[in-house]
Amino acid sequence: FTCNPKWPEITRELLPNQTAADRPDLTARVFNMKLREMMKDLCERHWLGEVAAYIYVIEFQKRGLPHAHILLILSTESKIRSIEEYDSFVSAEIPDYELNPSAYETV
Repeated sequence: FTCNPKWPEITRELLPNQTAADRPDLTARVFNMKLREMMKDLCERHWLGEVAAYIYVIEFQKRGLPHAHILLILSTESKIRSIEEYDSFVSAEIPDYELNPSAYETV
């Protein structure tokens, strides 16, 4: 989970000519608020299934923006076991060469 310096909660509080990196107090508070809400979605609202355990670590990038590495351990009933279940969570798409040639080349 990565802090986005363009979140409206951050940008509307910046003074003219200020960037999110200039306000680590603000970015850390907004990030913490959004991280807690996401953890509620995952652990209490069971967006990915019932969570048996979790751990996360918050790090700060060179620009001063926080990000979190999150490990979830799902209960036995919530674990993904078949290809169809994986496909319902994960998908990938190769970009169209005509619409986005640089993204196509990157892939």
